[in-house]
Amino acid sequence: MKPNQASYWALLTLAAVVFAGALPVSAAIPTAERNALIDLYTSTGGVNWTHNAGWLGAPGTECSWERVTCNSEGTTVTRIQQYSGYLVGPLPDSLADLTGLVYLDLSDNYFSGSIPASWGGFSSLTHLILDNSELSGSIPPELGNISTLQWLDLNGNTLTGSIPASLGNPTFLRFIDLSGNDVSGSIPAALGNLSNLENLWLQNNDLTGSIPVELGNLTDLENLLLYSNQLTGSIPPELGNLMFLLDLDLSGNQLTGSIPASLGGLSNLAQLTLESNQLSGSIPASLGGLSSLTRLQLGWNQLTGSIPPELGDLSSLVWLSLSDNELTGSIPAEIGSLTGLESLFLNRNQLTGPIPAELGDLSSLQYLWMISNRFVGEIPMNLMNLTIYNQSGHIDFNGLYASDPSLIAFLNQKFGTTWAVSQTVAPENVVVTDVSDHSVWLSWDPVSYGDPGGFNLYVSPAGAGSWTLFDWTAEKGTTQFPVTGLDPDTPYDFAVGSFTEPHANNLNLVVSDAGAPVMATTSNGGCAQPVIQSIWGDDVTLSVSGSFDTYQWSTGQTTPTVDVPVPTSPRWYWVTVTFPGSCEESSTVLLDPADLVFLDGFETSDTSAWSDSSP
Repeated sequence: MKPNQASYWALLTLAAVVFAGALPVSAAIPTAERNALIDLYTSTGGVNWTHNAGWLGAPGTECSWERVTCNSEGTTVTRIQQYSGYLVGPLPDSLADLTGLVYLDLSDNYFSGSIPASWGGFSSLTHLILDNSELSGSIPPELGNISTLQWLDLNGNTLTGSIPASLGNPTFLRFIDLSGNDVSGSIPAALGNLSNLENLWLQNNDLTGSIPVELGNLTDLENLLLYSNQLTGSIPPELGNLMFLLDLDLSGNQLTGSIPASLGGLSNLAQLTLESNQLSGSIPASLGGLSSLTRLQLGWNQLTGSIPPELGDLSSLVWLSLSDNELTGSIPAEIGSLTGLESLFLNRNQLTGPIPAELGDLSSLQYLWMISNRFVGEIPMNLMNLTIYNQSGHIDFNGLYASDPSLIAFLNQKFGTTWAVSQTVAPENVVVTDVSDHSVWLSWDPVSYGDPGGFNLYVSPAGAGSWTLFDWTAEKGTTQFPVTGLDPDTPYDFAVGSFTEPHANNLNLVVSDAGAPVMATTSNGGCAQPVIQSIWGDDVTLSVSGSFDTYQWSTGQTTPTVDVPVPTSPRWYWVTVTFPGSCEESSTVLLDPADLVFLDGFETSDTSAWSDSSP
């Protein structure tokens, strides 16, 4: 060969070597792995995938197939991320042959059938993400054999059956999401073995049984979401051990018992949601120690007792819902210190007393609901400081009122112009219309609120301020009534309030404050107090002992004796009689069905006809 020819071939050989080094090295993945990829493609309609570039290319090209990743040497597949890729069909068993696979994301697709049990053979897998992909069947217990597993996301499918106890085996698991399926049975206590678990999401399933106390061992847990299941039993106090917990949501179950005081030690907790259960007992004062809490939702339970003033220490609180319980007492003034609070829901409880003026200090408040309680009294002017949205709250069905025109205009703007229509308030223009030796007749203006109820009549020795409930009327349509049984020639103060019986919009008896008092002095004409007698039978027969010139009953009849229906609730009747001469007196009688023991007319205090023999 000539020297110049030798140089030419040497250069050509060197160029070939350099050029070859610039080309991708053919991936030498095992044949089994290539076949597994092809099985995935053919089984799930790869020709229609959204991301299928390069798939089914020649051997050695697999690492360049779209959404496939290999290790740096190109010798094994490490990642498949065919999420939202329009994969349709069954998942192949052979995918477990990808022995180097670390990350598998096939979420948001349209698979048919179940998760292959063979996938329990993955030896390197850390992430298995199959959410929202129409998978059915049960969760294979074999998945618990993947010792490397850190992330398991199966949410939003139609999986059934129980949670395998074997899922408590992969000690590296940090995330489990089985939510939004039809999984049933109990929560395995074995999940308490997952010492590295940070998220346990089991919400929106059909889980039953109790919450395992072993979950209190998950000391790294940050989110525990078990809502919208059918869990029963009590909340384990051991959950108070989860010091890193940020979100605890157990709502929408059938949990009973009380709220553990130990939850008050979860200093990192941002959200505590226990609503829509059957929890009872009082709200632990220890919850006031949740310094990071932004949302506290305890509504739709059977909680009793008062609102702890300690909740006013929740300086980060944005949302407070205590609605639909059986809470009593007044709103603590300390709630007014929650300057970051945006939503306050206290509706449908048995809360009483006036609205504290301190609520006007809630400078961030946007929503205020206090409907259907037993609040009474004048609404404080401080509420005008609130910046709540228009029509974004309700204070209906209480005993509240306002007299200042500017406050009324504000309340109309924020709560709607009908807020005052449903308030149980004292009637106006109470006057004395007649006086006798033993009776004083009062009258008042009718009230506009028409739900079932009536009026309370209060009496006190003049100037003493020691009020006694004397009588009440059975209808709000009544606008006059006698106070009887008084001493002759004696000054008295009288006041009238109203009440509304429980009804569909408020299950509480709401009793208003009494209105402005009026004074009257009884006469001294020597007239006697008539006595009404009652005999219970199919009806109740009312009669006045003695003989009088005229009779005027509250029923409208003018006879000495009248028959009235047996009442289903306590009811007052009155009669006015005239004596020979100038005397006119009134008397009242209370018919209370609680006085009856048997329908045959025996009264509670009458045991004379009882027998010693068994019935």
